[in-house]
Amino acid sequence: MISPQNSKFEIAQRNSPVLFYRLLMLTAITVLTISILSAQSAFYLGTQAGVNGSKFRYTEDLLELYPTSERLAGVNVGIDAGFQLGQWSFATGLQYVQKGSNYQTDTYTTEEGQQAYFYARERLHFMSVPVLVGYSDYLTNRIGYTLQAGPSFNFGITGRIDETTEYFGSEQTDFENYKVAFGNGVNDDYRGNMIGFQFSPSLFFDIDQRNRLTLNAVWDLGTKDSFNPRCTAANNFFQINRGSLTNRMAAITVGYQYRIPFADRY
Repeated sequence: MISPQNSKFEIAQRNSPVLFYRLLMLTAITVLTISILSAQSAFYLGTQAGVNGSKFRYTEDLLELYPTSERLAGVNVGIDAGFQLGQWSFATGLQYVQKGSNYQTDTYTTEEGQQAYFYARERLHFMSVPVLVGYSDYLTNRIGYTLQAGPSFNFGITGRIDETTEYFGSEQTDFENYKVAFGNGVNDDYRGNMIGFQFSPSLFFDIDQRNRLTLNAVWDLGTKDSFNPRCTAANNFFQINRGSLTNRMAAITVGYQYRIPFADRY
């Protein structure tokens, strides 16, 4: 028969490895937290603005129909916020972004037998929310670099298409324009939310401990078809001309950050 005293001793002996590992894990987390916070750690708020160039990327039949796609200039402006722990950071924000493309056909024959040429300019307006993980380091005492990457969530606001058709041997030129709609309805051209992948290297200059200037390059690549599938399923044009569309953007921005440090780097 096992005495109550021996039973308690055996239970304590069995639990001692578990308690040891828990204590070891707690110690490691505490040391890691202290070491991170003792490095340059800060919360920041900022703003940035700049210019971009974007264009459409077509596939399949649409690529044959519009073989030439050229960049359309636009603007980026917005606010951002982030949290830095040591050399690693998490950043997000809210940005107004103009995207779109210039695209055109080759010369083609109309139903009336005329030789024609079609080109269009499509301007789209978005509110974009990037979610980025970054790594940064100093090159000198005040100048450094940051590499950031992550998804971007682009919410369509509105847009406009300006179309021009010219005819060979004729002074006739047709102009048409349309309003672009975003959403899930049968008459909405594009998805309401377009997800992209964003990569952004940047240089920064610390004016002092709390104020920083940045120079940023941004590449935002669409990850899935931008067309609203309900609209393409109902539109005969897309039954004849199959394919997908993604938007690619490259931007240069300058920014300012106000930083609230948790440790004094200087």
